[in-house]
Amino acid sequence: MFFDALKKKFFRPSSFLGCDIGTTSIKIVELTRSGEQAALKNYGLLESFGHFERANNVIQANDLKLSEQETAQMLSTLIKQSKFSTTHAVASVPTFSSFITVLEIPSMSDEETAKAMSYQIRQHIPLPLSEIAVDWIRVGQREDENGFVKQYVLLVAIPNELIERYRRIFKQAGLTLHALEVEPLAYTRSVIGSDATPTLVVDIGARCTNITAVDQGFVKLNVQIDYAGDTLTNAVARGLGVGLRRAEELKKQKGLVGGRGEYELSTLEIPFIDVILHEVEKARAECERLHGAKIERCLLIGGGANLMGIESYVEKKIALPTMAGNGLLFAPAPQHLAMVERELQTRFALAVGLAIKGFM
Repeated sequence: MFFDALKKKFFRPSSFLGCDIGTTSIKIVELTRSGEQAALKNYGLLESFGHFERANNVIQANDLKLSEQETAQMLSTLIKQSKFSTTHAVASVPTFSSFITVLEIPSMSDEETAKAMSYQIRQHIPLPLSEIAVDWIRVGQREDENGFVKQYVLLVAIPNELIERYRRIFKQAGLTLHALEVEPLAYTRSVIGSDATPTLVVDIGARCTNITAVDQGFVKLNVQIDYAGDTLTNAVARGLGVGLRRAEELKKQKGLVGGRGEYELSTLEIPFIDVILHEVEKARAECERLHGAKIERCLLIGGGANLMGIESYVEKKIALPTMAGNGLLFAPAPQHLAMVERELQTRFALAVGLAIKGFM
């Protein structure tokens, strides 16, 4: 699943940048490849804290809230400070700016499937075909109770206007944008790859949480909710009567680990974590109902995956083996980055998946 943003073929360089432009931060990794092996060469992070003072002061919401020029400037600043050695990039499109769904249609030949998908696209996407870039891929099949074989097809669409906006931003930043990809496909690639284990990947960002069910290495279901890291920060701020910046610091320091006085945060955060987990369980049940694959584990990624105590709490709450996803599974980090390896594995999992795609 790969949207060529510039509609032409490029040579494949030996290094790629994976650019994750989130709601409150920009994360970039540089991967280099020797033969078939990719490795992390460099990374950079630029965080915006303006949303703590003004709720709508974010990098990205339903569209790019900041102007193209401002976003390009932020990219340029991060590129310069991080001293990346390549300008070749793959970027993510957030789920809320794209359309992604899994369709069930009768099993048929490639040619017949292509014709059927032309009809399905018009039925499921509320935009004219001239205004969107569309791609689809088979992600499995099953035999129904009447003996008919059905196939599952993952359908993804991105507005052309958004593609052009990204192209202009990256050009202004001095980067060569090779492609755009929706977030669930990118982070699934980095933390799962072709592993066939039925898995839930829960990406807890600042403003939203993505819940993705993966089976046989394919995305089978994706759900996005508005409860995420900032929800917990707001709960701490209100409960303790402190500012949002201070609440964010306390959340990072103590997570769900109980304590005394100011640090008794878990009772403030857990009700909102439970809302997220309720949606996780719904996604699990829906995937198992539709695809017959019993989910065997849960992987946590994003900034929320670094909340102390969250893995054990989630595992106990949903009765499913839970661990931090490892975004460096197929692109190991050099030894000198060992101190920040955990954050790279979880918070940069999406960016790593994007960079890996550049080599494919």
